[in-house]
Amino acid sequence: MQARDRYGWMLLALALSSSAIAQQSTTDVWGRSRLTGDWNGARTRLEKAGIRINAHYTTESAANTSGGLRQTGRYTQQLDLETLIDLQQLLGIHDARVQFTLTDRAGRSLSADALHNQFSVQELYGAGQNFRLAELNYRQEFMDHVLTIQAGWSPLGDDLARLPNFCKFQNGVICGHINAMTVNSGAHNFPTAQWGGQVKLRPGGGTWMTAGVYLNNPNAGDKDEGFNLGFKHDGKFIPVEAGIDTGQGEGELPGRFIVGAYRNTARTADVLTDINGNSAGLTGEPLLSHNGRSGGYLMASQKIFRESPASSRGLSLGGVYIRGDRDTSRFSSAWAAGAVYQGTFRGRDDDFVSIMYAHARTNPRLTQYQRDRDFSVPGAVDIQTFEAISEIDYGARLTPWLIVRPNLQYVERPGGAGKIPDAFVIGLYTQVTF
Repeated sequence: MQARDRYGWMLLALALSSSAIAQQSTTDVWGRSRLTGDWNGARTRLEKAGIRINAHYTTESAANTSGGLRQTGRYTQQLDLETLIDLQQLLGIHDARVQFTLTDRAGRSLSADALHNQFSVQELYGAGQNFRLAELNYRQEFMDHVLTIQAGWSPLGDDLARLPNFCKFQNGVICGHINAMTVNSGAHNFPTAQWGGQVKLRPGGGTWMTAGVYLNNPNAGDKDEGFNLGFKHDGKFIPVEAGIDTGQGEGELPGRFIVGAYRNTARTADVLTDINGNSAGLTGEPLLSHNGRSGGYLMASQKIFRESPASSRGLSLGGVYIRGDRDTSRFSSAWAAGAVYQGTFRGRDDDFVSIMYAHARTNPRLTQYQRDRDFSVPGAVDIQTFEAISEIDYGARLTPWLIVRPNLQYVERPGGAGKIPDAFVIGLYTQVTF
């Protein structure tokens, strides 16, 4: 079944169920927390039994008014369906939970079709643009939530290297963490998953430590891999992380500070040196292969102003820095800094304004390979140095179940080589919670 056909049937079913439920319910549709309401009480009964169902329809549109290779627009979308099963409520298994999530993506990418930049101006685009199993995992808490163990089929980015405020942007350069780290490490983000597990320890004082092991499957994001749950892999991905949440007391300003590192044991090609120790750009010989790659990151966010002690309105700042493997990474370093002001006009406490700047530096050794290759075969490759992104969003919660987020993006040096004109992009993100 084509993605467009799947979406048609799924959205038709949701629309019909919503219409039928609206006729039975006395609750105003605009005031509901979810568009389809309580399903005539069935949703409440399921949640009391330990089964919570969440579904969203999300879209991202983008058009460049200048720059790129040509001016045009593109649209992409995602439908997700998540089921959370509280096994304590359902079966009496203390502090246990199962998560099951399906996603379906369709649409076109402005970055791929017109900009040719390295970080998609539509974060939703990717992961095969297909119907896939995004999550199927088991989580168990021990010692009054001091110890958490999770295992199963999960995207690595679900629980590691995340700052929630950095997901309030449409550009794929960052959603919680810098996408350059994903490229460098070979890891996968939602909705692309892999088998593995992690252990999280919360010793107290707002601190935590996490370590995990996942099977590294480089083909997991392919269009034909949406339901391939095999254990095929070429190495193991091992992340470690430590962090602290500060300002958790009444009237205090909350913050989060994280340090982390990873090791991917899959064999990875050097970006410059050939098998004889010379520049592969000059010799044309195969690149040297390394037994794995590593990297690290720092993340921080802090609310610096709150309009009143009990208010959610206020200003938060955040930043992320990553360092890549010298021998194998595409990006030697990348960073992002941003701010979010929650609560805009009077009576708009749920609205926000977010602003972000991100910069990804091409590994100088890769740049040297490209220079050498261009010297040997003039015009054979572009010589990349950096790409940078600026973005500003206004997030408006029009109803409890509908978010609209217009945004502006500026892509500096698309592709990193300076050959493609800088692009100014107008975007629109929408999300309906069913």
